Amino acid sequence: MRTTLISAALLLLLAWPGSSAAQDEKLTTITPFAGFYLAMSDLVDNQRVPSAGPIDPDNVTITQQSGLAFGVRVSRTLSGRLWLEAEFQYAISDVKISATRREPLPQDTWKGGGRVMTLGANVLWEAYRAPFTPFGIHLVGGLAAVNRSGEFFDEGGFFFDEKLDGGTAIAAVAGLGARYGFSGRFGVRLDVRDYISSYSQSVPSGDFDAVLQNDIWITGGVEITL
Repeated sequence: MRTTLISAALLLLLAWPGSSAAQDEKLTTITPFAGFYLAMSDLVDNQRVPSAGPIDPDNVTITQQSGLAFGVRVSRTLSGRLWLEAEFQYAISDVKISATRREPLPQDTWKGGGRVMTLGANVLWEAYRAPFTPFGIHLVGGLAAVNRSGEFFDEGGFFFDEKLDGGTAIAAVAGLGARYGFSGRFGVRLDVRDYISSYSQSVPSGDFDAVLQNDIWITGGVEITL
């Protein structure tokens, strides 16, 4: 009787969900990727220049341009369909400033080189896994630091005497993506993510109002299981 109870307990333990080695296996992946960066909001949206003088522009618009992006993600399974990932992204993105000046001075536009970098940590949930095929759809959420810099900011934005501050902001990250595995170690991955942050710009005469930013990153790459 005692032997029977022990045998039954062992069988129950082995059959319990999540107790097998396969289910407990932790995977680590690395995904180098490339794609596009799309700025959906102006950094400064046709705002009046604070404390403008007689030769200063009346209104200013500063726009981050779309550009090429690349980076890398490292992911690690937490449990089941839940993953934790760290990522770095870099986009080559010019910045344009345009202004309306008092008559009879002309309306000016100037463009300078720029870049956008992000460093973040996200939680990935595999929301759908196709039966009998290596295809899945995932949802992503997390936080990232978004840094803007480059020639445009270093040159003072053409209209101002001092350097502008592209600065670093904390963004909320939301997105979705898909994976398809070709073998046990290699696959392809597509991600679309929105980085939501706030941008504010100071100039020698004062501060522009903060503007909500929606930076869309569309990327694809090769996922390698280590």
